[in-house]
Amino acid sequence: MLKRIICYKTKEPVYYNKGTSHETSCDHFLAYYTHGTLEEAQQQAAKLNEEKPARMFNRMPIDWNAIDHFYASEQEEMY
Repeated sequence: MLKRIICYKTKEPVYYNKGTSHETSCDHFLAYYTHGTLEEAQQQAAKLNEEKPARMFNRMPIDWNAIDHFYASEQEEMY
């Protein structure tokens, strides 16, 4: 079953195992699962991008120097 999620894209990629043969990078990350429709999730992401709060609803800080933007998507639920 697909779940609605809020994700974010970083301005610069995050590197893992940098300088090794296993080096990888990523610039898209899951912020949180959300309830409701995809349209409602898109509205939440737009609100985050517009208001640029210092913290998310769960009090997790948002580093706007590192985060480019939030966006809504869907994925299979992680267990």
